[in-house]
Amino acid sequence: MTVHAFTGGAGCGKTHMLMASLSAYLDATPLHAGQKVLALTFMHGSRRRLEERLGMLQNLRGRAECTTIDSFAWRLVRRWRSLAAALGFVNIEPSEYERVCEAASALVQIKEVQGWVVATFPILVVDEAQDMTVDRLCMVAGLAKRLEVFVAADEFQCLSEELRPNPACVWLSQVCAPEELTQPRRTNVDELLNAARAIRAGEAPKSGKYFVVAQTPRPPLAGAWINSNLSWYGGGKSVAIITPTLGTFARAALTWAAANKTKKGAGPYSISWEQSEAKAATEYLATIQLANQADASSIAAVLVAAGDARVARDVTEWLEIQRRTKAKVEFSRNEVVKLVEQSFAQRRQSRRSEVRGWKGMTVHGAKNREFDNVIVLWPAAVGGSDEQKRRLLYNAVTRAKERCIVLVQATAHMDLPPFT
Repeated sequence: MTVHAFTGGAGCGKTHMLMASLSAYLDATPLHAGQKVLALTFMHGSRRRLEERLGMLQNLRGRAECTTIDSFAWRLVRRWRSLAAALGFVNIEPSEYERVCEAASALVQIKEVQGWVVATFPILVVDEAQDMTVDRLCMVAGLAKRLEVFVAADEFQCLSEELRPNPACVWLSQVCAPEELTQPRRTNVDELLNAARAIRAGEAPKSGKYFVVAQTPRPPLAGAWINSNLSWYGGGKSVAIITPTLGTFARAALTWAAANKTKKGAGPYSISWEQSEAKAATEYLATIQLANQADASSIAAVLVAAGDARVARDVTEWLEIQRRTKAKVEFSRNEVVKLVEQSFAQRRQSRRSEVRGWKGMTVHGAKNREFDNVIVLWPAAVGGSDEQKRRLLYNAVTRAKERCIVLVQATAHMDLPPFT
């Protein structure tokens, strides 16, 4: 087992070192014909950015397959379905992510499965490893017995309270001596660097010119702050409005910003909000009426009328394949719902990273991304322990390269962690 690991705070160049280490290894040990690098990460956003970084390596020349851990787990289960059944995993659906990963973690402990993987992928790259659950980690650990492995992780950026102590970071400390990175690369703005260090250390971040903490108890006041800063600092810049949860405070502040001007004429500004494809699919399904049983033409008519051309195309293509190959002419509502959900999930896999412009997102959606300016909406209802709140704020603040403003709703929060 050979594991190369890099740890450190946000923006310290873990992914950069991951690529540099991989490139040096490829120079010394080039891939053979038919071989590729397997790159895994937990979230699709991280996968897209990792794929872009791998594409920059000249000595790799595109010979990499970048996917989520869950997608690769399903690939293993699908390929070794009979063996999985023999291990007790039967009738698994691709949407049963935890069960799929449990089955895959059992499969990769078997020498023949390891050999099947290593024949194509002698090298494994894992980014954002701190987000792996135990079963996902067992997959990586099983593959690490036969593959050359490169891993990047930061325990403090894990937002799941169930993963403490963090299984991936514990495993890395047992199998190698991770290289701790301390030199920031994302920004050289002292106020941002000092704020991040303070939050991570459980200290009070100091408000100044480029890192600002302001109390905005009412949504219109927060909306005015948003519009003023978008007008002053947002021109031609990438700006992210980040919140732990898109609740009443954040929604109301964004609604005000989209409908009003400040006293100095800034605004109105409408911010597009990113949402998960699962939620988008649920909202889409709520707008259509599907019969319990219907033929392909009736289903297609409903989907076309709903106005999402991609969903209509994906579903009708599948229905046509079923008609040609199985002579199937009627379909259940559950079948169509699954197809719609898969269509939205595929967008998540194919969508490219886009850092320009202004957008809103949750802290979880902002992970492993960077923007010129960040505005954090900190509502009164932020759940979790003091430690969890520090991690949430840290992940939001460290997305900024030039400036970060934190708008705090509750007066009491100014005297509580993570602000003290």
